[in-house]
Amino acid sequence: MSSQKAIQLSLGAARSLSTGLARLQAASAQGMLVASQGAAQVSEKPVMVAAQAPILGATPSSIASGIRAQAVSPLSLHKQAVLPNSVVQERAMSVLAASKMVGAGCATIALAGVGAGLGVMFGSLINGAARNPNIAKQLVGYALLGFALTESIALFSLLVVFLILFA
Repeated sequence: MSSQKAIQLSLGAARSLSTGLARLQAASAQGMLVASQGAAQVSEKPVMVAAQAPILGATPSSIASGIRAQAVSPLSLHKQAVLPNSVVQERAMSVLAASKMVGAGCATIALAGVGAGLGVMFGSLINGAARNPNIAKQLVGYALLGFALTESIALFSLLVVFLILFA
């Protein structure tokens, strides 16, 4: 019983859609369009007429094509604003500045790796010197060489940051 009610409701909805479409087609076919003219804008509104032309023998594809014909493109509703050239250049410059800041932030990620590497390296130096105090001087030489090479990565990263920001 509920499926029959659902079918009856859907048929009622289809009938109301087809009568509304018929009214709209009749209004546009009779040329009953009212133009309201503002200061610089002209808009056309269809007038609904009382005459009803039922669509009894229409196929679903003809109803759908009628709906598509009456549909308004979303692009036609939105009017492109014409901006002065200075505003466009100002926006482009602000996007460029924001891009530079994001790029500089991404380039500084290497500094986190340098900090972690230095911590591991000097922790290992302390551990090695505590296990074998006889070679502590040799381990300090190796640690200073590793420190210099690791810091060079940080300096290259900062060089890239300054190139992004100021070049």
